[in-house]
Amino acid sequence: MATQASTAAGAAGSGPEGMPEGMWTEPAPWIKFLRKNIWWIGGTLLVLMITSMRFFLVRRPPPPPIIGEVPAFTLVDHEGETFTRDDLLEEDKVWVVGFVFTSCPSTCPAVSRAMVLFQEQVAASKLEDHIELITVTVDPETDTPEVLKGYAEKIGADTRNWRFLTGDSDAIEGFVVDGFKLAVGEKQAIEGAPGVYDIAHSIKLALVDRFGNVRGYYSIDDEGMAELYHRSLRVMRIREEGE
Repeated sequence: MATQASTAAGAAGSGPEGMPEGMWTEPAPWIKFLRKNIWWIGGTLLVLMITSMRFFLVRRPPPPPIIGEVPAFTLVDHEGETFTRDDLLEEDKVWVVGFVFTSCPSTCPAVSRAMVLFQEQVAASKLEDHIELITVTVDPETDTPEVLKGYAEKIGADTRNWRFLTGDSDAIEGFVVDGFKLAVGEKQAIEGAPGVYDIAHSIKLALVDRFGNVRGYYSIDDEGMAELYHRSLRVMRIREEGE
């Protein structure tokens, strides 16, 4: 009888599944929450880990290669001020260079319009202190500083970070042909349009880094301008990245 009573008493004091009293305790609330939401928590942690690692996994594409170098030059801007290669380098900026002439009846308006839109994009990105524009005339006999200044006003250029350059014929030829390796044709009268002429020249925009290196030529269509913008940003970061 004593043995049976002892057994009964032990059974009465047992925990779950016959465990002795004191061996079982209720799990803490945070453990219950973890058990209930383990898959959701694990998924969230995985997403956070992948997101935090993206910075280290992203490989920046290399900057566009150097394909030329702007030579020494002496030109005059739309304010009548001398502008040289040393002045360009002293600005310590990325440059986008276009070639037009103010009386152009064909492609030049599209070039200037593309540059105006590019300047607006630069301004919207707060990059005016890092990216500048240069327009060089291929008709220096006609496009004096005064004419270029009027042209800048006409197209809506912000001349705080956009220069319009002219000079004597030899200086222009040296800058465009010898420096940028771009052809410039002779003046050609347009048949049926007295007093109107055209000058064949490149309508691509050149990208120059802060060291005076030519980094590429880009078309003025939407695709080309988008590439020019992103390439400008890439070239702008060269020194910061120690390249």
